[in-house]
Amino acid sequence: MSVSELARRSGTTRQTITNIELHGQEPGVKLALLIAQALNKDAKDIFFDDFVIQGLQKGVV
Repeated sequence: MSVSELARRSGTTRQTITNIELHGQEPGVKLALLIAQALNKDAKDIFFDDFVIQGLQKGVV
């Protein structure tokens, strides 16, 4: 899927998707969920690594 198509499907701009992908900009919760939905993925699989997920589960993060 192109950056433009992902942006269209998630209701944001191509520049925002590029900033998230290439520059580490963190999307808000709503946008993260919309991007995940557009990609047919779970948001945690896209935006969190295993270290962060384990920390959240343990209440450390």
